[in-house]
Amino acid sequence: MNSAPTNQTIALKKQRLYHDRAYTFVKAALDYDDNGKLEAALSSYEKGRVLLKEAIDLVFTPEEWLVAQDVEKKMQKNLLSVEQRISELKKSIGNQFNSTSITKKNRKTGPPSIFAKPVNHDLPQPPTEKKRKVESSSGYLKSIDPKLAHTILDEVLVNSASVKWDDVVGLAFAKQALREIVILPTLRPELFTGLRTPTRGVLLFGPPGTGKTLLAKAVAHESKATFFAISASSLTSKFVGESEKLVRALFATARELQPAVIFIDEIDSILTERKDTEHEASRRLKTEFLMQFDGVTSNTDAKVLVLGATNKPQELDQAALRRFAKRIYIPLPSAEARLALLQHLLKNQDFNISASEANDIVQRSEGYSASDMNELAKDAALGPLRELGDDVLHVGADAVRPINFKDFVSAQATVRASVSPESLAQYERWNEQYGKTGI
Repeated sequence: MNSAPTNQTIALKKQRLYHDRAYTFVKAALDYDDNGKLEAALSSYEKGRVLLKEAIDLVFTPEEWLVAQDVEKKMQKNLLSVEQRISELKKSIGNQFNSTSITKKNRKTGPPSIFAKPVNHDLPQPPTEKKRKVESSSGYLKSIDPKLAHTILDEVLVNSASVKWDDVVGLAFAKQALREIVILPTLRPELFTGLRTPTRGVLLFGPPGTGKTLLAKAVAHESKATFFAISASSLTSKFVGESEKLVRALFATARELQPAVIFIDEIDSILTERKDTEHEASRRLKTEFLMQFDGVTSNTDAKVLVLGATNKPQELDQAALRRFAKRIYIPLPSAEARLALLQHLLKNQDFNISASEANDIVQRSEGYSASDMNELAKDAALGPLRELGDDVLHVGADAVRPINFKDFVSAQATVRASVSPESLAQYERWNEQYGKTGI
């Protein structure tokens, strides 16, 4: 008979992480709920639900399952309770005429069993008034301040599970490149050794609104990696020397929970080209980041990817650019991609648009980004409501006509392309010199 593992494996560490963060959100939701703040409660319940699902979806070995099974069963029960309360709150919030349909008097006090009575000390425990110490069986976190480690854990993306590969419309080249660089090496590491060892730094660059962040979330989901979403503000601190410590904590935590993806949006704000007039604190932060980045790229056993996204690739420091060995251009969507985007946006809507009209909309939207197409569809969807005028306050949903071609024509009068031809030409020139094209 197999015995339970004495050390916390990566899967068990992830279970603990998701469990503890779910507890935090659900506890906050219960507090909001008791104080009648239903919308805030709903938001926190939904975040807790995502984390519970993340934990339940983890795959364990038979030995790990001996440790994980009891807490997973408990989380499954808690998930049912949370989902039931979410359903009740949505009905309550959606009832405009009786906002007190669900009150504290007739509501049970939330899911009563949530994270109560831990099964044993090897299982994830709810945080107490004294913050839980971050433990490390591998030694990566040995010299890291637990407070900083918790700060980094707060940056773990909680909704990456909702973004699937198929949710990213178009960008076939970029998706194929990322599949080879990130996803396949994570799922089949034994095949990617020697010359096939994947790069540890990937840069996504291109105009704003083209889907770089969405693509990063999909990568994390498909590769089953722990996903850290970091912004410049997360790594900067008003206290001298604190920023460098946060950077060290970030990379140490990522190694502890590998395979991991560190996604940094607008990375140019952290790794701009060095200048003589640069502030000393900014220079130290940049130097520490590049040193930690080198540690990841030089260690072939490290399963940590640094994925950067930027709208200003020309402003990146040359030393940083060298570390991003793969630079993938995310351009404006082609006509084919815009048509696919339009079909995706209208998928769950009531509309009356022919194939020829859809092609006409696509031709009229030349130069639009994916974000522009989204705004265009949203504005067009309001067309039927605008026609109703003041009657919109009284009519039923079935009285609203379908979205049609004229709604899009009207919307295009106000929703214009957000990327100028001049800036697009700059991206094309930079891509010719440094990047790879993604379409």
